[in-house]
This record gives sequence, C-alpha cells and structure tokens, in this order.
Amino acid sequence: MNSNPPIIWLTGNSGSGKTTLAYGIRDYFNESDLDSNFARRVIVLDGDEMRSTISIDEGFSPEDRKRHNLRVARLAKLMTEHGFLVIVAVIAPFNKAREEVSVICNPKWVYLKRSGLESEDRPYESPINPDLTVDNDELSVDEARNTLISYLRGLEIGIRKPKSMPIKHKDSVIKR
Repeated sequence: MNSNPPIIWLTGNSGSGKTTLAYGIRDYFNESDLDSNFARRVIVLDGDEMRSTISIDEGFSPEDRKRHNLRVARLAKLMTEHGFLVIVAVIAPFNKAREEVSVICNPKWVYLKRSGLESEDRPYESPINPDLTVDNDELSVDEARNTLISYLRGLEIGIRKPKSMPIKHKDSVIKR
C-alpha cells in the first residue's frame, strides 16, 4: 500500500480544459467536509503559473518545454511526498518528455481530449496509453469533473489515511 497521494497530470492541448478541471477538483476536495484522504490536501500546479515562477527563463521550443515539464515533475514529486494530492495542469505535449516525467514522479496521466485545437504553432502528441481519457467534446465541465472525482475516489482505496497529529500554533495545540 502506498502512503503518498497520487500525482494527477492533466495533459491536453492548450484550451482543452486542464486548468478549469484542476481547480474544480481542488475546490471539491478542499472546500467541503468530505471523509476523504484528499480533503484539504490538494494542490494545483498550473502551467501558466509555473511558467511565471519556476520556469520564467524557458520559452516554447521543444527543449524548453521538456525542461519546464521536468521542473514541474520534480516539484510535484516533492509535494506528494509531503502528503498532498497534486493536480498538474501542464500541457506536456511530447510523448518523449512524458516518458521522462514518468520516471521522475510516476503520475497518473489524464488526457483531456478536445478537437479543433491542433495547429502548427501548438504541437501536441496524443498520449499513447493514458490512465484516463476525459473527452471534453462529449462531456460538460461538471461531467468531466465528476469523471475525474470518481477516478480519484477509486485511487483512494490504496492510500493510507494520515494519522491525526497535533499542530502547535503559538501557545495552543490544534488537532487536525
């Protein structure tokens, strides 16, 4: 049994709904009183936010994109080792880079499929064997969110629930 939450990597071309889905999942688990291993333990690593912080020096060449993906993978691994469910909303457009990301952090690949987004200035190779495909041509935003929530609830079965531990805050002790 693995004690770390999974890393969920949402991949899909620009405009496929990665950020919307990632924040919908975060809100579901963080803003409700759920009996869940993931309750209040979800972090989103969004591609645009990551580019403006840890990858500010990277452009959009294939090599720059690969370096950006690998930086995000290392950060995601660190966060999951600290007990967070990490939702990564980063394009990861090339299969070769996704293979290297898998070596670093072994994410669950969720392919957000949406037609009409392909263009020469936005190269994207569809994943060969994603763990889950969410077809945003067929599903509404709520249906896509519910599909991913069901998938995550299934993954929870193999994760140990963290023990309740006191947290010291100034002169008091808070139980979580």
